[in-house]
Amino acid sequence: MRAELEAVMNRAYGAMTTDETFWTAVMRTAAVLPDRSPVNAIAIAAQCPHATRVLSAGDWRKVGRYPAKGSTSIRIWTPIRRRVAGDAAEEHGDPQSSAADAPTDAETRKVSGYKAAPVFDVSQTQGAEYEPPTLRAPLPVAVLRDVLAAQYRATYGEDPVRSGRCDFDQEAPEPVARALILGHARRRISEAATLVPGQREAEAASAAHVAARMLGINPLPAVMPALAGVVVDGRRPPVYESAVRAIETGRAIADAVTATAQELIGTV
Repeated sequence: MRAELEAVMNRAYGAMTTDETFWTAVMRTAAVLPDRSPVNAIAIAAQCPHATRVLSAGDWRKVGRYPAKGSTSIRIWTPIRRRVAGDAAEEHGDPQSSAADAPTDAETRKVSGYKAAPVFDVSQTQGAEYEPPTLRAPLPVAVLRDVLAAQYRATYGEDPVRSGRCDFDQEAPEPVARALILGHARRRISEAATLVPGQREAEAASAAHVAARMLGINPLPAVMPALAGVVVDGRRPPVYESAVRAIETGRAIADAVTATAQELIGTV
């Protein structure tokens, strides 16, 4: 399974520099499955681009479902943990641990490597009716817009209205929220981290795409960075690092906005 998954990843990295549709599928997967690491968002998008809920066969059985006959598992990376007494646990990779894997008080588990593990999307299973858990409660777009604007002022010391980035009076809340999300993404991604012209803008657009989807806002298009043929020293190609930045930035924006918006609504 490891060799098969490595082959999947190599093909995926190539597609991420030549196929904008696949790049968008990776960003969509990262938004829909926020509990999966960026590398596993890439792996899942390469094997099941329309996945919406991915669990192991054992976890599906816990909710009364099981892989449908003839379905092919999706392979993802999962950590190999070894027992280490009296040492702090290291948390890396995709969250796949269960209560049975939790360390006792006398020992912890340290990640010693990664292996390929099979999982299934809900569309590949059958059995009892299943209602997926709500990972993020929907929030009013006007509230999201106001929070995004307030965070922009507090973080960057700039008023997005006065600077002309958006017009609260003339535009509906959703277009303003989209513009503000993109503004946050541009501020969070450094030009120094990119390799080619236009890469920062592409990553910011993709990060904004991820954040908007997570917040329930119709997103602007994700933009594939122009990294085809770029080679640097390292185990993974530059497009991997680019995707990770876009995914993590988008998730961070969505998480920050959601936390603040929920606090505001709770105090009303």
